[in-house]
Amino acid sequence: MHAKICLIGSTKFENIFRQLETELSKKGYIVLSPLVYTQSGLNPDCGMDCKKILDDVQMQKVQISDIVLVVDENGYIGPSTKKQLNYAKLLKKVIFFYSKGGHKKL
Repeated sequence: MHAKICLIGSTKFENIFRQLETELSKKGYIVLSPLVYTQSGLNPDCGMDCKKILDDVQMQKVQISDIVLVVDENGYIGPSTKKQLNYAKLLKKVIFFYSKGGHKKL
């Protein structure tokens, strides 16, 4: 059985997410990722209603994952990511941080 890994973090790091999606998939992980990278709530393609839906879905991805990898380029963690990270901690998920080389351990 393959482990499910959920990538969380600011969607402004789309390039890193895409790289990790490929890298981790090739290693046999089932990757749960945001997939929509325009969810600031300020974007005309994804307003606040859309952002709320995507945030809720991301929390469900955290819930069903085995591992959470926080994409925190330069240590940046925004408010939505903080909520997801706190939820992952509450659920006692295994958590790695991109900025600390966590992706290299997987």
